[in-house]
Amino acid sequence: MRSATAVLATILVLALAGCEAKPKQVDQAGRVLLEGFTVSQYVSVLRQESDRVEGDLLRVRTELKNRKKENIWVDIQVVWKDAQGFALYETSWAPFMIPARYTKTHEIVSINPQAADYEFRVRQASKAEIK
Repeated sequence: MRSATAVLATILVLALAGCEAKPKQVDQAGRVLLEGFTVSQYVSVLRQESDRVEGDLLRVRTELKNRKKENIWVDIQVVWKDAQGFALYETSWAPFMIPARYTKTHEIVSINPQAADYEFRVRQASKAEIK
């Protein structure tokens, strides 16, 4: 009985390990957060890069792909963080349209040179905001 339970537990662990819903494509450092079923179902983050621009400001460029057959509106917010990982400030949620079956790049630059890191958030746009 004890060995049967151990075998069953091993099979369950292996099955659950193989059942990852969707591999994370970019988020190795925990910088991208896709909120909600619709966004995670139809929007992919293909690539994200950050660099410094004039004034020592942090710039983030994110390549988003719409896997749906119609245009998708999302809201994007960036939380800018200091070198210790504490939030300095966050942007307002801003609407962003990704055309059907298209890849589009979102670019944003911090307003504070102390910004050393960021969190990039994407959520489904409110229908009231879409015009």
